[in-house]
Amino acid sequence: METDLSQRRIIIVGGGMAGLSAAYQLSLTPELRKQYHVTVYQLGWRLGGKCASGRDAQGRNIEHGLHIWFGHYLNAFQMLEEVYQNLPREGPTVGLNCLILPQGYTPIGDPDGAKPSVYDVSFPTSKKVGIPGREPADLSIANCLSHAIGLLIAFHDYALGSDSPIVKLDEVSIETIKMRDDPQFPPSRLLGVVTARTCLEIASAWLLHLDEDMISFGPADMELVRRVLQGAAGASCHMTFANTAAGHLFDQALRLAWPLVDGIFDDIVIEQRSIQQMDGEDFRRWLVRHGAEPSLVKQSPMVRALYDTMFQYPDGDIANASYGAGTAVQVLLRALGTYQGAVAWELQAGAGEVIVAPLFEILKQRDVEFRFFHKLTDIRVSSDGRSVDSLHFDVQAIPKSGYEWTVPIGHGLFGWSSQPDWLHLDVPPNGCVDFESFWCNERVGTDVKTRIDDFDDVVLAIPLGAFKKFTGNKSVERPPGPGLSSIEAKHEPFDDLYNYSTDFWNMAAKLRLVPSIAVQLWSTRPLAGLGWSGQKPALVSGPNPLDIWADMSQLLRYERRDPPYSLHYLCDVFPSKLYAAPRTSRHAQEMANLLAYLKTLDWLEHKAKFIWPKVMTNGAFDWTVLYDDQDRDDYRRIRAQHVKANVSPWDCCVATAAGTSAWRLKTDESGFKHLYLAGTWIDTGFNTECVETAVISGMQAARAITGAELEIPGERFLHATRQYLSLCDVMRSCAPAPAE
Repeated sequence: METDLSQRRIIIVGGGMAGLSAAYQLSLTPELRKQYHVTVYQLGWRLGGKCASGRDAQGRNIEHGLHIWFGHYLNAFQMLEEVYQNLPREGPTVGLNCLILPQGYTPIGDPDGAKPSVYDVSFPTSKKVGIPGREPADLSIANCLSHAIGLLIAFHDYALGSDSPIVKLDEVSIETIKMRDDPQFPPSRLLGVVTARTCLEIASAWLLHLDEDMISFGPADMELVRRVLQGAAGASCHMTFANTAAGHLFDQALRLAWPLVDGIFDDIVIEQRSIQQMDGEDFRRWLVRHGAEPSLVKQSPMVRALYDTMFQYPDGDIANASYGAGTAVQVLLRALGTYQGAVAWELQAGAGEVIVAPLFEILKQRDVEFRFFHKLTDIRVSSDGRSVDSLHFDVQAIPKSGYEWTVPIGHGLFGWSSQPDWLHLDVPPNGCVDFESFWCNERVGTDVKTRIDDFDDVVLAIPLGAFKKFTGNKSVERPPGPGLSSIEAKHEPFDDLYNYSTDFWNMAAKLRLVPSIAVQLWSTRPLAGLGWSGQKPALVSGPNPLDIWADMSQLLRYERRDPPYSLHYLCDVFPSKLYAAPRTSRHAQEMANLLAYLKTLDWLEHKAKFIWPKVMTNGAFDWTVLYDDQDRDDYRRIRAQHVKANVSPWDCCVATAAGTSAWRLKTDESGFKHLYLAGTWIDTGFNTECVETAVISGMQAARAITGAELEIPGERFLHATRQYLSLCDVMRSCAPAPAE
C-alpha cells in the first residue's frame, strides 16, 4: 500500500497491547486516518505481547499466562467494546458480553505453615452495570475509600452475619457525628456501645459527606473516620469470632484499613505528597509507619495477595518483595473502590482470540499495516544526538503467498496458531524454532528504515527487556559517551540511546524485571472431582510455587468435546536471573523450562492436595488426574500439559519496586525528537504491570503525536499539583466533571 505524501508516517515497533493501543488511537477517526499512516513492526508471526495466545496441534489454547481483567480497567474495556461494535458481520457469533464474564469469587490463600489454608472471599457483582467502561468512574479519593469500606461491610454480612465485635465510641466522635445531624446516626443509636459494622457505616457515610459537601468537611471529620476504624479494629482482635477463618480475615482487614486510611489522609490529602515520592518507600513499610502492626503486615495474606497479584517480586524472588507505596495505594483504591460490574472478569476463550485478533481485524480495516517477522536490533540517532535517525531490523523469515495470519477457532472467532505456518515461510537455514525468543538470532535478511525515507515518528512499544543491557547477572555500566570511533568503542545494540541520553540509560538500568512461570493442566476430573468444594474460583496466594490458580474450564468449549473435564491455569513468579543470559545463549530457555517442570512436579506431589484434596491416592499424587491423550505412565503425563518459564527478557514483567518510579520516563521524554515510548515500563501515572497500564501508555503516545487534548481516565488518579489546590480540591482533583 502506497503512503499518501500528505500523511505523517508513524512506525510502531511492537505489537503488544501498548503498540496496538497506540495504533488504535492514531487510526480512530477518518480524519486521523487521513493525517497518519501507521505501520506496526512485530517479531514472529502473531500479535499481543503478553496477551498473545495460540492453538497447538491438538487445538488447545496455549497462553503466556493467566489473564484476568480487573473491573477498573476502564480504558482497556472501552477500547475492546468499541472494537466489537465495529467488527464486520462475519465476526464472532457471540458478543463481548459472552466472551468475558464477571468473576466475584476470589479466595485468598495463606501459604505459610505446614498446611496452607484458604479463606473464602467474594466480592459483590452487578449484572446491571454490564461491561466496565460504559460509564465514567468517580475517581475521587472519598468515593474510592467509601466504596472500599463498603466492601468490608459486605464481607461482614456475607461471612459473619450478626456476629460483630462491640465498640464503645468516644465522646469526641459522638459529638462530631451529632454536629452533622445525619438522620442515619441519631444520638440514640450512638449511646453505650455500637457494632463494628456500625463503625464501618459511619466511616463510609462520612466519606460520602466529603464527596457531597467539600467545604464543611474538616480535620474533625477526618479524625472521626480514623477513630471509628481504629476502634473497630481494636475491638475485633479481642472477640472470639476472630478465631474463626472468616472472623480472622475480617479482623486483619480492619487492622489494615485504618492505617491505610490514615496514610492516605496524611500523605495525599494533607501533605500532598506525589505518588512518585510515596513510591520511594515500600508499601509494607508505609503501612507500619502509619500504625499497622509489623507482625500483621509481614504475615497478612491480604498484603501478600496484593504483591502476588501484581507480581511485585524483582528477579522473581519472594524474599525480595518490593512495591512502591504510592502505586500500591493507587492499585488498591482502583481495584476495590472503582470496579464496575465485578472485581474481576474472565475470558471465555484465548486472550489472542477474544482481545487481540478482533483488534487486529479492526486495524487492518483502517489501513494500518503490519510487518511480521521483524525483530528490532538497533536504533540509531542523528549525528547531533537529538533525534532518532534509523531503525534496524533482522528479518526472521519471509512469508510466502497464501500465508494466513489468523485461523478460525469456532463460533466466528479467529486467533493464531502456537507455531507459525512453516509450509508458507522462507526460514533461516539453521531452522530457528522460536522466533519469539530473545535468544533466537537467525535471520534471512535485514531491513533498515530511515527517517528521511520511511518514517516521521516512531513509537517504541517493545518490552523493557528487549533493550535492557546485561552482562552476567548485572546491568552493564553505561557505555562511553558520543563521539568515540568504532576502534575506541565497539557499538552494541541500542548504544546510541544510552550514549546520548542519561535519563534513558537510568530508566533501563534501574527498573527491575520479574520472570514468571505459567502452567496449564488439563484434568480427567471435573472441579468437584479434585476435591474443591466451593464455586469456580480465581485464587491468589495459594500454595507455592504456583500460588495463583483459576479454574478456566470454560475454555474447553473452544478446544474439544471429549475429555478432559476441567482445565486449570496456574502461575507465579519464577526466581531466576536467566533473563540476563547473553543474546547468543542457546540454552537459557531450555534450562528455565526444565526448572519449571521440576517445580510443577514438586507442586503436584506436595502442594496440590491443599486445594485439591482428592488428587491423592495412598498418600501419593494420582497422575491419572492429568489428561494425556497418549496415556503415559505416572509423572510422564506432565508432558501432555503446558509448562513454561517466562524468562526471556521481553516475557518478563516490570516491577514497581520502591525507589524505581523516579527513573521512569513519560511517553514524550525519550530524550530524542520523533521517538515516543509506550509500555508498562514508562511513566503513565498508573505504573503497575497490567493491561490497563499498557493501553494507557499507547493512548498517551498517540496523544503526544497528534497533540490532541485528551484526558485519559485514571492517568491522574491520586496525582495532585501541590500549588493552587486547597484541601477539598485535592480530594476532588480526580473526580469527573458533573454531567450537564
